[in-house]
Amino acid sequence: RRSGRSRGVIAIGPMLWLPTAALLAPHIGPRMVFALVATTALLGLLAARRLPQHAYAPPQPRRWKLPNALDWWSFLEGLTLDGLFIVGLAYMSKQSFGADGELVAGVLMALRYAGEIVLSPLGGWLAERFGAVKVLVTLSLATCVALVGFGGGLLWLFAGLIVILRALQLPLLAPIVAARTPPAQRVHALAGRAIWRDIGAGMGPMLAGLLLPVMSSLWLYSLAASALALAAIACGRQPVPVPPASLSGQP
Repeated sequence: RRSGRSRGVIAIGPMLWLPTAALLAPHIGPRMVFALVATTALLGLLAARRLPQHAYAPPQPRRWKLPNALDWWSFLEGLTLDGLFIVGLAYMSKQSFGADGELVAGVLMALRYAGEIVLSPLGGWLAERFGAVKVLVTLSLATCVALVGFGGGLLWLFAGLIVILRALQLPLLAPIVAARTPPAQRVHALAGRAIWRDIGAGMGPMLAGLLLPVMSSLWLYSLAASALALAAIACGRQPVPVPPASLSGQP
C-alpha cells in the first residue's frame, strides 16, 4: 500500500505538466517549456534536503549476472508501456487529429498519471490481498491483450484500458523484489530493476520512431505484447526464496 501511495504522489507532477506543456508549446516554444519544467524540477532539491539520514552498510562487490525474469519484465514493460505505447499514442493522435494531436496526446498522457494517483493504491491493496506475483502476471497478460487491440486500431478504447492496467501494476515490482532478495542486497536489486526499465523506456521510442512509419502497428504491438507475456509468465514461475529463519524453525 505504501508503494502504491508513493506512485500516486509521484504522478501528480506529470499529470499537471503534460497538458500545460501541450498548451504552452505553440505560444512560447518547446525550449521555454523545457526551461520551466527544469525550474520546477529544481524544487526537488528542497525536498531532498528534508530526507532522513540513514547509515547504510557499504554494498558488497557484485559480479555481472545475466538478467533474470524480473529484469526482463522490467525491460519489456519499459519498452512497451513507457516507450512504444506512448510514442505510438502521440503518432496515432497526430494522424487522427492533425493540428490538435499534441494537445489530445498530452491530455491522454496526463490522464495516464491521473490514473496512477487513483489506481496505484488499489494495485497495492490487490497485491496484499491476492499476492503481488499473481496480480502482476494477471495484469501483465491483460495488458498484452490490450496492446494487441491498441495496435489493431481500436485506439481510444484500449489506450484507456492500458492506462488503467499500467497504474495498477506500478506498485507491484518493489515488494516482489524485496521478497526475493536478501535485505543487504535489496537496494541494489531495486536499482537494477529501475535501470533495466529505463533501458527499455529509452529503446522504445527509438524503435517506435523507426518502425511505426514502415511496419503495421498490429504486428509491432503484437510482437511486443508476446514478449511481455513470456516475461510475465517467467516471473510467475520464479520461486520465492525461503528465509533462513523459517528453515530453522525459529520465529
